[in-house]
Amino acid sequence: MAVRVTVVVPTYNSGPLIKPLVDSMLRQTMPPEEFEVLFVDDGSTDNTPAQLAALVAEHPNFRFTEIPNSGWPGKPRNVAIELARGEYVQFIDHDDLLGDEALRRMYDLGHANRSDIVIGKVVSNFRLRGIPHALMSRTRESCTFETAPLHDSLTVHKMYRTAFLREQEIRFPVGHFVGEDLLFMVPAVFRAASVSVVGDYPCYYYLEREDGGHTTPDHLDPVSYSGNLRQIFDALRAETGPGPMRDKWLRRFWRADMVKYLSEPIFPTYEPEQRGALFGALREVAEEYLTEEVYEGLAGLERARAALVRTDRPEALLELTGRAAGLDADVRLTSVEWRRGRLLTRFDARFTTDASGTPLTLLRRGDRCFLDPSLTDGLVEPVDITDDLKLFRADVSLRHRDSSVVWLLPREISVSFEEFEEFEKFEEEVGQEAPGFQDGDVLVRPVVHGTVAVDPARAAGGGPLDDGAWEVHVRLMGPGLNRFGRPGAGPAGPDLTLLAPAVLEGLDGLDGLEVAGVLEDGLTLTVRTTDAPPGPRPPKVTVVVPTEGAEPAAVQDTLDSLTAQTLPAAEFEVVQVPEAARPDGPGEHGTGEYLLYMKAGDRLAADALERLYGYGIEHDADIVVGRMAGKDRAVPRELFVRDRPRATFAKDPLADSLTANKLFHRAFLAEHGLRFPAAGLPLGEQAFTAEASLRAGRTAVLGGEVCYHYGPKQDTSAVPHAAFYGALRALVVTVDGLTEPGGTRDRLHRRWLRVELLDQLTGKRFLERDDEDRQALFDAIRGVFLDGGISETAIAALTAPRRVAVGLVTDNRLDDLVALARWETSVACRARLDAVSWQDDGTLRTAFTAELLATEGPLGATSPDEGPAALLPSGLSDDLAARFARAPLTGGAAPDAASAVLVLRERAGGTEYRLTTDTTVHRTDGTLTVAGSASLDPATAAGGAPLRDGAWDLYVRLTALGWTKTTKLGSYRAPDVPEELTPVPHPTAQDRRITPYWTNPHQDLALRVAAPPAPKVPAPAPSLINRLGRRLRRG
Repeated sequence: MAVRVTVVVPTYNSGPLIKPLVDSMLRQTMPPEEFEVLFVDDGSTDNTPAQLAALVAEHPNFRFTEIPNSGWPGKPRNVAIELARGEYVQFIDHDDLLGDEALRRMYDLGHANRSDIVIGKVVSNFRLRGIPHALMSRTRESCTFETAPLHDSLTVHKMYRTAFLREQEIRFPVGHFVGEDLLFMVPAVFRAASVSVVGDYPCYYYLEREDGGHTTPDHLDPVSYSGNLRQIFDALRAETGPGPMRDKWLRRFWRADMVKYLSEPIFPTYEPEQRGALFGALREVAEEYLTEEVYEGLAGLERARAALVRTDRPEALLELTGRAAGLDADVRLTSVEWRRGRLLTRFDARFTTDASGTPLTLLRRGDRCFLDPSLTDGLVEPVDITDDLKLFRADVSLRHRDSSVVWLLPREISVSFEEFEEFEKFEEEVGQEAPGFQDGDVLVRPVVHGTVAVDPARAAGGGPLDDGAWEVHVRLMGPGLNRFGRPGAGPAGPDLTLLAPAVLEGLDGLDGLEVAGVLEDGLTLTVRTTDAPPGPRPPKVTVVVPTEGAEPAAVQDTLDSLTAQTLPAAEFEVVQVPEAARPDGPGEHGTGEYLLYMKAGDRLAADALERLYGYGIEHDADIVVGRMAGKDRAVPRELFVRDRPRATFAKDPLADSLTANKLFHRAFLAEHGLRFPAAGLPLGEQAFTAEASLRAGRTAVLGGEVCYHYGPKQDTSAVPHAAFYGALRALVVTVDGLTEPGGTRDRLHRRWLRVELLDQLTGKRFLERDDEDRQALFDAIRGVFLDGGISETAIAALTAPRRVAVGLVTDNRLDDLVALARWETSVACRARLDAVSWQDDGTLRTAFTAELLATEGPLGATSPDEGPAALLPSGLSDDLAARFARAPLTGGAAPDAASAVLVLRERAGGTEYRLTTDTTVHRTDGTLTVAGSASLDPATAAGGAPLRDGAWDLYVRLTALGWTKTTKLGSYRAPDVPEELTPVPHPTAQDRRITPYWTNPHQDLALRVAAPPAPKVPAPAPSLINRLGRRLRRG
């Protein structure tokens, strides 16, 4: 069998240090015949060669070779690259070890992606090793230096494709060379076509040696080290051109390989003469290689250090390191509780500047903000950090006390700046005069507020935490600032003795976990695997069904769908309430962890509760939105095109879904006092859902299979226009009080503009109103606009037809608005089917051409050489045409932004699935068409699942010039489209057949999935007597 991995181990006088590594090789889950361990001894003077020879004799996949002493690991590694038999080589130091599954996981990921480099998650139990936790926080199948922060991981202890190293002639420097990893990694990273990262399993363990003997010392020889840096920087220049990428890497080298030795705690430990020599040597390197653009990218305290190096002031730099040595992180718990199977922890974190805990205090002068003067006063000019305030943040991690494994935790962070204007009080706190203050100056103290939900069942790369003590650590960051703290280690905070241990359910059949939070020099979780069942718990979901005025049959349809749920009946409850008693708070009805509000007649998919609850728990969501479907219902299709585990108003179309048929976490509702408005109040459901969604820490959207099916529309009493739009005004005021101007507010305003305002002024229903009712509606809507409550930026982002309609409303032009509405009823999509055929890979390939039509033919736009594109509508009055000419087609309505998508719709339930569609826009003489093609894979077309039994229709949805119009595909088709379409076997159900056919009478394209009809049995031939009888009857 071919060798997959060669593990390369340079040795020198290794002795017993090598035993942990050897043991880890013997525990590898990759079969021994698939990897080899190649020891290259660098001229050891002890019994190491004999020890290695004994290992080789005992283990067939171990190899050993000796070379004359070179004094550093570079030469042994180069020899190993030439001798390696494996497809990949993995470098490891003789005093480190690999996780048991490391070789298998790293090889499988790298081989699958043909990666040149594979990085495994790193663990270290000593301070010299800085770990790039952000890079390794998740598995990355394939990335490059342009798509991932690979410059944060430049140690050599990785897996490399052997042929890549040989083809690129990438080798290590030979002999003593501090920084040899960097000289090797620079060309490797920049030349790698693909890099994989195993982030969900600890692969490489750096182990602290009892003798403290590690390769890179704190104290360096200035001359040789500066020479090494020059070689490294020359290698970087050879791989990059001038620009942001090179500057980013140079800043990385400045921080990690230069200023580290000019900062606390290392710089003050040098003797004065050595310190001066090191300072001078590194300053010369900086002058030669670091550009102004590199320095401009430094922030805060980094910039102050750089200024002192550039101005040749080593004594001032020594003073700065002394002041900065007092910096620390004070992290205080504000609350701790169990929620959704997670330990929900909130904390406040501050930098402190001295042993007495004085908070870091910034100076605000006018509209500028400066770093704490106590750090820099008398050394450098005040350091302006106005543009760097966003750098105040925090990361939270769990660290296993015994193994040192670290897992980054998801966290929510906000920053506040507490003003502190009393200078006398400040001087009293710090024990000195306030330096350099002027009238009007304001002191502010940054406070980072964090919320982290520790999920013991998933925190370890998606799996459960190992047994043992897990310490919670907070890394507090700011402009050039970086300190670690333990939440709960300081004074104040919640009493954890009141927090009972929790027994949590295991995932996928695993044992459960007993987890307790304790304070031991900071918050610590103790984890123990247990087969004990969780204690009594409330239902997972309470389903609330209002029944007042509902048809009994509609109520029964809803209850039947709940009876059919795959979630065990003991794990949810159903509460029927009259409409008048609809729950206005989370505690009034039921006790479930989540609440789901349904309307009589609506139905849940059989696995809806199980999937929604599981998705909510997995993603720690306050609100869970499941995909909705229903005939003749305006469902938010765009919202459900994919799963959105962390949806927000600012970046996702949550504003399109303001109904309450979602899962709401009960504790979240109670925490914020969220209640339904009084019964019968217009838009009450919207008001509740909008406020809940804005306050939610996390909203998760499950966009795959349909969860919620709307029943038939129910007749409801009409709400007077004045009351309805008065309620809308109040809703806008409420939302504006919860949001700042910007994307979130504008998305909600645009939703109300579209649905509650402008959609009411167009279409058949508007045109069929009598004159009096139409005028009353128009006046009520016009009042909303005249109040000025609708965001101007939201209006400006509307499509041209909608902006024209807004202008007609504000100008009080009802007659023109009616004329526009009549004309818009003629706007439609026409789609021509150009080709349809089954492909060799089992997919149905479909091509089409789509265009917009209006009263007098195709809709188009002005040509590019006529300035900003504008609509060319035909059949409108001169005044309306002029209004369109003044409304440029921008954003998604621009002609070149037109798009079309092929939509597969299940006829029985109305569920839609978008197919990936390639489109091209064509513009000719003012007309616009979109050509599209898509492949329908029956094995995955239904949201990743196979097509189910039943009929499936094909639609084209065209978005162009400000309209989105949908039409069935097939009745209008090119002449060479075949009349007879071939059925094929179903790819996942061989007893089923997929039959394309033309519908009757419209001749649209559709698919039918069903068992093939049984072959007809030939009728037996009539007997002689029967034939004679028929002849006699015919006379």
